Amino acid sequence: MQLSSYGITNQGKVRHTNEDALFIDEAHQVYAVADGLGGLPGGAQASQRIVQLLEQTMKRVDSSQERVDLTELINGINEIVAKEGLEAHPFTGTGSTLTIGQIVGNQLLIGHIGDSAAYLLRGEDLEKLTIDHTMAQELINRQGESARAVMPPEYSHTLTRCVGQGKTLRVDNARITIEPGDRLLLCTDGLDKVISSGAIKEALARKQSPEEACHQLTQMANDNEGPDNITVIVIQIL
Repeated sequence: MQLSSYGITNQGKVRHTNEDALFIDEAHQVYAVADGLGGLPGGAQASQRIVQLLEQTMKRVDSSQERVDLTELINGINEIVAKEGLEAHPFTGTGSTLTIGQIVGNQLLIGHIGDSAAYLLRGEDLEKLTIDHTMAQELINRQGESARAVMPPEYSHTLTRCVGQGKTLRVDNARITIEPGDRLLLCTDGLDKVISSGAIKEALARKQSPEEACHQLTQMANDNEGPDNITVIVIQIL
């Protein structure tokens, strides 16, 4: 399946550093975003280390080998990041989100941990393909949408799962059949917790290139005060 892709990462307007990172490997059609945990030391190093490990791993994968085991890949990365994080920061370690997509034929494979996200735009419909691993989502799962009105504001940013905090991870996996005309979005929460899903859908639906869409989405987040780092990958299925 033919596709066109572009990615961008931006510091935003508030943060003093960019703790996000992205990975694009068009040869293997693998794409990822990672958001280092600002509440732990070395967040930027954690997300950058994840990208470095992805690069090293994909160099060893024959381009004719179609599918990558994303659960195994993420757990292997986690083992290294957790070990190195504790060596550098013995009392806390470090951590990062990680959302990976690989396109194999007409299938999108997703491996996900944390509160970065993957979306699919098909026609007029925008679907979120991942579930946030946050205290907020845990509370909503137990009590329903009404829990949003009473939960502490920090719950939406408090992760229940991330790379680097523990020896093994429970990785969410998904497989979605994609079609020509679809648009895929991978992003950190500096985008989708800052601008609405309706605004994201409108930007993705415009007849513009993935590069133009990435820049527009980033600008929209920054226009909305840019409170966090912003990382966006847009993939157009041709």
